[in-house]
Amino acid sequence: MKRNGAGSGPRRGPVVLWITVLAIAGGAGPGPDDRPRPEDDGTFRPTVLIRKGSAQGSGTVIASVKGETLVLTAAHVVKGRGRPLVELHRYNLGVEGIGPREGWPVAIEAEVAGADEAADIAILRVRRLPALPYVARLAASDDEPARGTLVTSVGIDLGTHLSSWQARVVEVAWFEMDGGAERPFLITTKTPEFGRSGGGLFLEDGTLVGVCIGRAHLYERQRSGIFASAASIRQLLRDAELDAAVVRSEARHRALTRRARPTDRAPIVTTRSRSTP
Repeated sequence: MKRNGAGSGPRRGPVVLWITVLAIAGGAGPGPDDRPRPEDDGTFRPTVLIRKGSAQGSGTVIASVKGETLVLTAAHVVKGRGRPLVELHRYNLGVEGIGPREGWPVAIEAEVAGADEAADIAILRVRRLPALPYVARLAASDDEPARGTLVTSVGIDLGTHLSSWQARVVEVAWFEMDGGAERPFLITTKTPEFGRSGGGLFLEDGTLVGVCIGRAHLYERQRSGIFASAASIRQLLRDAELDAAVVRSEARHRALTRRARPTDRAPIVTTRSRSTP
């Protein structure tokens, strides 16, 4: 497995990571108005809220065709008995400036289509939906971002604030979590808030390269963000035999993009941070 700028990757023993999801009522709510940017269609708009009992976290739509939508999240967000719910908001459909506000968000029952607890990632399948218009673009290979790469984390902090922040990749490190097999993880210079677990990590071009799973003290007096890697995501898709669904979704999206015309949309109400610690 090739890892850009990381060689074979530093390896560490078992690490205890913060992976608790804070349970808070309510969905993604308002922050300062911010006009949508072209890249928001592949980052903010595919970001959804995941609920499972009293727990909740973030997720990212990674494939969507009629009757099958796949949502990537953290495994600990959907751990336990019962079915998770995927909560869709108007910005997920690009209709936040159209029609009545009543009836939103909409919570749709999902099933766990695949999970890798060693990497702390899971893929949810939603069947009762038409094809969603906004889907994140997965990294095309297992290559990981090099040290110092600028990345953007998107998630729903505290279950109420859809937001993003930028950071740098410190390294790609291999961990054993809870006695599981070693997996590669991206370490970032900024740490996530509660509720961001399961949210996507993106390159500047909008490519999804990681999933937020927590934070830990990996260096003296310094907290770091921990993100499951692109290699783990691609491996889970293969193991769960979900590659074909992603390919169908990508083909559909390319066809729609060729036909699409620019339109004016209302702002996505988000909180952004462009700091790069």
